[in-house]
Amino acid sequence: MIHINKGGLSTFPVTIKEKRVNNSGVTIYYLINLNNDMTKKNWWSYGAQTITRRYTAFSINDSIGSPPLPLPDEGFYTYKIYEVTSLSIDFTDVDNVAVTDSQIVETGKAFVKDASVTEVTYTQYTPTDNTNTLNSNTQYISI
Repeated sequence: MIHINKGGLSTFPVTIKEKRVNNSGVTIYYLINLNNDMTKKNWWSYGAQTITRRYTAFSINDSIGSPPLPLPDEGFYTYKIYEVTSLSIDFTDVDNVAVTDSQIVETGKAFVKDASVTEVTYTQYTPTDNTNTLNSNTQYISI
């Protein structure tokens, strides 16, 4: 499962180079589709790749593009990465994008979270005196 942060750059390892479909020598681009497991809404974006010796680092950023397409709601998604030969694929109609299943090079599960939301922090309360901490329903046992 890959983890994707909303509102910034997300990089995760994939094995798309080994599964390449088109070996004709043309320039290859990668298009990622996220499909929400609950709402079934689609999100599309081009990704950048950095090839290492063991894997390919795949990066997506929802704050780039014209206009920028923000990542969808937080939650669990099924992702598919497509190998395409053009950067001009129209995915404004997110349910009718001109790609085929034969272009899929990787599929899997993704978790999208909002990186701007931080965890809740708790502080410990230390009373300064015992005023208002005793009541008639409390009985203390001395051992």
